[in-house]
Amino acid sequence: RHFKSGMLQSWNKFCFTGGIFEVDVQFPGRSDVGGLWPAVWLLGNLGRATYEASTNLMWPWSYPTCDRDLQRAQEISGCDITSHYSLNPMQGRGATEIDMIEVMPGPSGKLPICKNNLQRPYSSMTLQLAPGIPASKHRPPSGTLPEWGFHWYKNITYGENTSINPFFYGTYLGATKADEPIARSKLESYQCDALSSMVQLTESNFKEMHTFRIEWQPGEDGYIHWYMDGKFRFGIEQAGLNAEGSKIPNEPSYLILNTAISTSWGFPNPPPGCSLYDCKDPDGQCGFNPGFCKSLPARFLIDHVRVYQNKNDSRQTVGCNPREYPTKRWILAHEYRYMGTAEAHALKPIVTGGNKCTKHSQCGGFDDLTASQGLWSPIWSTKSSVDSAAAGYNDVFANSTGFCYYNRCKCKDDWQGPHCLVPTYSNDFPDWDVDTMMTPVLPVMPTFLWFCFGLLLLVMIVAITSAILKRRLASNNHYYTPLDRNSSSSGESNPYSI
Repeated sequence: RHFKSGMLQSWNKFCFTGGIFEVDVQFPGRSDVGGLWPAVWLLGNLGRATYEASTNLMWPWSYPTCDRDLQRAQEISGCDITSHYSLNPMQGRGATEIDMIEVMPGPSGKLPICKNNLQRPYSSMTLQLAPGIPASKHRPPSGTLPEWGFHWYKNITYGENTSINPFFYGTYLGATKADEPIARSKLESYQCDALSSMVQLTESNFKEMHTFRIEWQPGEDGYIHWYMDGKFRFGIEQAGLNAEGSKIPNEPSYLILNTAISTSWGFPNPPPGCSLYDCKDPDGQCGFNPGFCKSLPARFLIDHVRVYQNKNDSRQTVGCNPREYPTKRWILAHEYRYMGTAEAHALKPIVTGGNKCTKHSQCGGFDDLTASQGLWSPIWSTKSSVDSAAAGYNDVFANSTGFCYYNRCKCKDDWQGPHCLVPTYSNDFPDWDVDTMMTPVLPVMPTFLWFCFGLLLLVMIVAITSAILKRRLASNNHYYTPLDRNSSSSGESNPYSI
């Protein structure tokens, strides 16, 4: 059965690196019924969520150095010495992931292994990294704790009502089958790690707004700290990652807020013979938790999403294409990985008005605007009258974003969208890479070699030019003369000879 759910995301439109990321949210559904999977997370702009072709061999690498054993598994490797697509040479890249919220609702009750008596509902807070700790180093399997003699990361701290997540330490991305559309060979297989914790939620999180926050600082002294309702809950320091070589993410990352549904997340084990998932069919509800179908439709409410940064800290940047970690030209050159087969481009063009309308309120305007207020009619006949009103003659119109004009929405300046309800995007940081044309990049060579190369090229040009002139001169000295047939020594008929 297919379910429809919502996603808000800013891929290749709004990205940032470092700073404070905060949301005020109310979770969907019921706290005691599992099945919904609301989440708030960050993903590096080189990967587009749900487009696996863009994340294959890219997610969740945060490994800048060269490792020949891992080079095949990391598409943009630190072993690359060229600077194609404006990428920096010898800089490993990837689509890093930082999970602020991943909610697991369900009935309360003690969970095995978890600390601090943590139980459902809870939210996991996770940093996902590659490369991960290989099995040969005795990494902890699911359902265990690192202190049971396993090799795991250090410098991880836990706050109040928080536990390590013993159910998920990462994913191994192995070789795919030959017929799969997104392929990985055995040499391209790799281990991913999940440094994850769980924080206790209550019924209140599903009935009113609560504030979640991430403080993210890239760099050698970097860290990621998670907070809920102003209290510290979980922290990862760069010092704890150094032993494995991975880094606190430096990638320009975009925001994702979504609600998913998956049988692998909070669903019960279906009874024998249960294969239909359909809330509209009484016989198809056997695979759901009791009360799940009655909790639909569910709404993930978001009061605000905010990003704060220190403008005096060069490690904190805004934009999806910062000079130190560019993504623009890579995406342009591999756009097919970021789009569906029926799409012309990865992102649809921006629409400014144009939606059908019969009244101004459908376009961000006010239906009480009349001729007595300085306007000609409920549906304006000329835009000039609108401009004059916008100049200050009509305070009501000054607060609108558009109007209905011949049954189509027309947007005022600085507003866009089919209904004129979205502010025009603007920023205070310039795009350093305005030219989108692919240009060749000359290889790096010492000045002496460049001089020798230029001299050799000049000699070759002179030699070729001289040869061409000699051939033309020789050609002009050649002429044809008739031959007397009787003078032929062979006695054969040869009409002409040179």
